Amino acid sequence: MADSEFSLQRMLRDAELPCGADPDELLQQAADGRGDELNAHQAECVHCQAALRELTRIWDPVRAKAAEPVTVPAALRMAVADQVRKLVSDVWYTLQLTDGGAIRIAARVVANLARSAARTVPGVRVAFGRSSESRAAGLAEKATLGHLHPHAAVGVLGRTAVVDLALAVQYGDAVDDIAREVQRRVISELEDSVGLMSVTVNVTVDDILT
Repeated sequence: MADSEFSLQRMLRDAELPCGADPDELLQQAADGRGDELNAHQAECVHCQAALRELTRIWDPVRAKAAEPVTVPAALRMAVADQVRKLVSDVWYTLQLTDGGAIRIAARVVANLARSAARTVPGVRVAFGRSSESRAAGLAEKATLGHLHPHAAVGVLGRTAVVDLALAVQYGDAVDDIAREVQRRVISELEDSVGLMSVTVNVTVDDILT
């Protein structure tokens, strides 16, 4: 395949075929398995036809290799399934597995920390939980209510959390800046205090107080 590879490299280096066609586009066409789908120009152009046939021939081994099924080891499947079972065994708590054992933190604690962090932002007068009409938010609200903590909508699983917060802010302040700072502080607080790896904070500004 060395001669073919040299031809391919030389053609791409020259930037275009004698007919003006872009060899990169022809390579993409061949790689997509469309080497025999000729447009009006290609149907009349020997340069493009030769290039497409050559590129298709060179690329065929790559396409064949990519099409081979990948066998997942049984041990890996079992390990993933076991991890999933542990994660969903109690969706009201975060879960972090360490060498010393498991660390679980209740959703209500995550909610408390989120609201406390939001209230440290200048301009925030009130921070409380926010539920919405979405199914995900409804499940998060149910999780929080299950812990007798009705003022925060928080969903947790493993080391991931989604927090819905609603704010009342001080009149005269930049509302957008306040909301972004709330997101930043809450994410930072939950990552640092709870050890979460993925935190999403949805902020709704519901009122402006004078």
